[in-house]
Amino acid sequence: MPSKYQPQLSCWREDLYKGIYTTKLHLSNNKKLRFVNDDYCEFSRRLAGMNFYLRWILCLMLLFGVIASLFGVLFGLYFIIYSLGETSLSVLIGTTGLFILYFFLQVILNLFYAPDDCPIRLNRKTGKIYLYEHLILYTGTWKFLKNSPFKAKKITIKEFDWADIQGVVTCVSAPIAKGGVIRNYRLECVVCEPNTTYVIDHFLLVMSSILNYDEWMWINSYMAFSDENLDKKLKPEDEFSWPIKINWPEEIDKKSKASSLEEYQQIDDEYKKIKED
Repeated sequence: MPSKYQPQLSCWREDLYKGIYTTKLHLSNNKKLRFVNDDYCEFSRRLAGMNFYLRWILCLMLLFGVIASLFGVLFGLYFIIYSLGETSLSVLIGTTGLFILYFFLQVILNLFYAPDDCPIRLNRKTGKIYLYEHLILYTGTWKFLKNSPFKAKKITIKEFDWADIQGVVTCVSAPIAKGGVIRNYRLECVVCEPNTTYVIDHFLLVMSSILNYDEWMWINSYMAFSDENLDKKLKPEDEFSWPIKINWPEEIDKKSKASSLEEYQQIDDEYKKIKED
């Protein structure tokens, strides 16, 4: 049975229930909760394992890969053209080498310039959600490869209505040499046109090798003002953090913390006047 949200996401597995999740046990936030009060909450979307030391190690390894690939391509072209006299083969080698260099450059720049987190804010008083988006979240997808590596610093802020958000799970499986299968689960949110199931955008909420719905259940209950079973313990502070910090734009920061739709509208009108002037 296909997803009711169309166009269906690649590797779709299931659609999720949206509403209050009643349980006698606390709804865990999997140590992803960055902040919470009666107006809004903020969840971490940091990729697993993306810590300070690992980033530096990966950056250094990839930099070495870029240098080695560049020298390898130049030496290969020199040998083919001047020693073998093959021009057609040199085009193939050169094209392959450029693709490898492009891949290394894409990964290293995005690793280096990605912020220490890409959180999501959800305001239950205004019914709005806010995404702090960076391409690093989409590593391993076509979206990552086709983007220019020179836009690695680009941060995109998106605002949606919670009423238009639905949850789905996608899954990618790959066999292991020793036997068995490794799976990667992605809990994604699709953005539908109001009062329809037509998907106009989607974004990553959680990615894990274990299938669970904790964050989705927690957020649903919070947005429905059902706080009784919510685990509100905040994400522990890291001993070290990446130099590129989260920096919400002033307008978005104020809107996301508004205590009512009236306050939200006042902030929106204020910044519209500033932009017009």
